[in-house]
Amino acid sequence: MDQRFDGKKPTGTPSFAWSCAVVVVSLLAGASVVHNIYKPDLRLPPSDGNNGIKKEQVEKI
Repeated sequence: MDQRFDGKKPTGTPSFAWSCAVVVVSLLAGASVVHNIYKPDLRLPPSDGNNGIKKEQVEKI
């Protein structure tokens, strides 16, 4: 009997959980790199307190 692998058969591939973890970490790292390159402006525009209605629209009403 061959005892090279201490009784365990080699699988050759990592488990599904490790594969999913590697994919998630890779996607997050890629998104971080892209975000640092493009640096989008994620701030909301300032609120005037009139719910977006302009003065001209108010005067016409």
